[in-house]
Amino acid sequence: MTAPPDKIITVAIADDHTLMRSALVNFISSDKKIKICIEAANGKELLDQLEKAGLTDVILLDISMPEMDGFETMIRLKKKYKDPAVIALTGYSDGLIFRMAGLGVKGCVLKTQSHEDLLCAIYTVSRNEQYFSKQVREILYLDSERTLHHKIISLKEKEIVFLKHLCSGMTYNNIAAKMHISPYTVEDYKEALLEKFELKNKTALILFALRHKLV
Repeated sequence: MTAPPDKIITVAIADDHTLMRSALVNFISSDKKIKICIEAANGKELLDQLEKAGLTDVILLDISMPEMDGFETMIRLKKKYKDPAVIALTGYSDGLIFRMAGLGVKGCVLKTQSHEDLLCAIYTVSRNEQYFSKQVREILYLDSERTLHHKIISLKEKEIVFLKHLCSGMTYNNIAAKMHISPYTVEDYKEALLEKFELKNKTALILFALRHKLV
């Protein structure tokens, strides 16, 4: 396990299940290097207490909570504190984790994982590093692959034709003439595909198309 920190880590916990929250508090409090400063039953309670007590070093945030869930809470935390050290807690192994990762959590721990995994996550995230366990990384990878596959199969025929011409080395003007469209439309195709696949430039788009055998 990761070595304990040199200073006391302050932690806030938000979980609507009283027994789960109490169990987390009891276990985490047994570590003398960690101090539980805030306990909340939902996102609203968490935000209210943080407003009064100040931001803690680490926040343990359950994803599924009434009144204000983990997603809404994370959005508000980012807006107010810019880069909070949040670890998402969940019993689910699906797209919820992928969505939370996209919102910028620093770590994610499944509730089925060991207490030692949770301590390791707290230590790691308190150093401004990320902690995603092997199980969570596998979930994120599978969700990412499914999302990419969906984007690829949703490509329109003209987008595929455009990619073939682009990868053959044709200029935008030549592509426009070949496809009987304007150069501006060619540029629109390129920009739309860059955005869809989150790529930075034409070279990256060509390499992506070749790597995934789109042409």
